[in-house]
Amino acid sequence: KNHVMAEAEETAARKKAQMDERMAARRLELDRQREARRDVEDMSTRELVLAFESVFADGLGRTTASVNASTDVAQLAEATEALQKLHQDVAVASTFLPSQTLERATRNLAEVDSAIKARREALAPKKRFAFKARDKVAAASPAPPAPNPAAPVMGQVDPRLPAPASPAPATQAPFDGAQVQGKRCEHLMLAPEGRSGGDIALSDLEDCDVVLADGVAAVWIDRLVRCRVVSMPIAGAAHITACTGCTFVLASRQIRIHQTTTTDFYLHAGSHPIIEDCSRLRFAPYVKAGVGDASFAAAGLNRDDNLWDHVDDFNWLRAQQSPNWSILQESERAPPDEPWPGVRAA
Repeated sequence: KNHVMAEAEETAARKKAQMDERMAARRLELDRQREARRDVEDMSTRELVLAFESVFADGLGRTTASVNASTDVAQLAEATEALQKLHQDVAVASTFLPSQTLERATRNLAEVDSAIKARREALAPKKRFAFKARDKVAAASPAPPAPNPAAPVMGQVDPRLPAPASPAPATQAPFDGAQVQGKRCEHLMLAPEGRSGGDIALSDLEDCDVVLADGVAAVWIDRLVRCRVVSMPIAGAAHITACTGCTFVLASRQIRIHQTTTTDFYLHAGSHPIIEDCSRLRFAPYVKAGVGDASFAAAGLNRDDNLWDHVDDFNWLRAQQSPNWSILQESERAPPDEPWPGVRAA
């Protein structure tokens, strides 16, 4: 009997020692995991920014050198792919990069993009941008359907602002490079000759309708009042600053909005839209009617991947919804094909 009891005690002690050993190993593993998490959590935003800047500068330098060394279209295509990768890196880092760093990176990418276009034109010359007056094609184009008074109309942000003045008939728009400024009550359409692309700058417009056709590389919009801007997919970034009472229909890989108020956005966004110093903004998905898959593909966008409602407010860092923007209710949105009569007519 004593022998049996001794064996039982020995077995129990052995099992307890094994259990203690496993528990000690488990505690060591948990400590190791906690230490690893602590190392990650201790990495400051500044360190993340420095890491991004180092990787971005290296990639930007290599891409610029590749552009300068390109002797044919195939080599230039490789540089274009590298530039698209840099665009994606910036989009991912936009959640933690300071505004100044993000804007500088965007400008750097725009400069390389311009260098690629210049190199492409040198290798295979194409025509530059030119405005096309709508009155030249009006005779060959059917008149757009009359608006339905009962339907919501884009560009009218009632009753928050005074109703816009009646636009004047479409006229030939003077063209100075890729800039349009100081216009009032006009219909404007900007379309590239061919598909070489280019940057467009719109500033100081009031009560205007603007249509941007295929091929725009990036758009810079400043100080618009009660305007409607409708664009085919944009290959680069869209920057909107100091606009009031407008409606924008944009598809772009990067969308940055500053100092803008009482404005509606219909977006197809390849990354999180960024707002800063804004108020009373409303967002809805991009109106795809009349926009083919080829237009999305040419701009480097996936037609079915849209982050229009993943808005990041740089002035609101809390987990709760920012008070500076909201979702535009479906009952208040324009009909699916409403923004596009101007495109069809032109």
